[in-house]
Amino acid sequence: MEKIKIEDLTVRFGKFVAVSNLNMKVRSGEILGLLGPNGAGKTTTIKAILGFVPYEGKVEINAEKIGWMPQNAPLYLNLTVEENLRFFAEAYGVKNARQKIEELLKLVELEKFRNRLVRNLSGGMKQRCAFACAMVHEPDLLILDEPTAGVDPKLRKSFWEYFESLNKEGKTILITTHYMDEAEKCQRIVLMRGGEILAEGSPEDIKRKALGGEIVKVKVARAEDAFKKLKSVGLNAELKGNELSVLVDNAKIRVPELFEILGNDILELEIERETLENAFLRLLGG
Repeated sequence: MEKIKIEDLTVRFGKFVAVSNLNMKVRSGEILGLLGPNGAGKTTTIKAILGFVPYEGKVEINAEKIGWMPQNAPLYLNLTVEENLRFFAEAYGVKNARQKIEELLKLVELEKFRNRLVRNLSGGMKQRCAFACAMVHEPDLLILDEPTAGVDPKLRKSFWEYFESLNKEGKTILITTHYMDEAEKCQRIVLMRGGEILAEGSPEDIKRKALGGEIVKVKVARAEDAFKKLKSVGLNAELKGNELSVLVDNAKIRVPELFEILGNDILELEIERETLENAFLRLLGG
């Protein structure tokens, strides 16, 4: 079942098309990362999902409660941190609000700042307060637009541990981020560019798509002979010293077949792990 289903979504601002014929699904119980460079259309897509901008196409949401955290959090600057949380808790009709507020203040490490006016918080602290406000009514669908921007690494780690614990409880999370270590934690990724989807799949799928397969490093006894054997069967290979880099794309060859071709010449074999950052740069043409 999909928590969010988008069909042919197009968003225009005058003559400018911010999102073009986008089709995307967010499956129930998954963490989906919506990624891309600035101006890719990520935030506009989220605003369309939530009905904040006019759009063409179709958006379906199957959720009882939605938690939304935008980049510029809608906090009340003249209220304290705790007063903001109490306001949102009352607006959502949260039962046991006091207990929930205490849990969230501890989670975002704002217990000592509960009586500080939000206008006097740093950018990172406002971000933490906004996240707590988005979570106060225990939503089953979370839509988070760069929730850890400006947050220190230790707290980012805590946030993601919390996201993963919520996900284990069956919560669905749609999140944007520019941090590659966070993107690796998503079960699926949708990579956008210029208002369109460039690639989608698991982090490993994205890496394979960027390379056209996987790079296998093979150390061999007779490098030149091995290189010629691979080239003779049409494989993409590079030779450096006694080590071969072979592109394994499953359509032409699988790893076991390398042993059949090279036989006893193989001394050592290792699959090279592509980073998600490099994969994105390849796909984006950077």
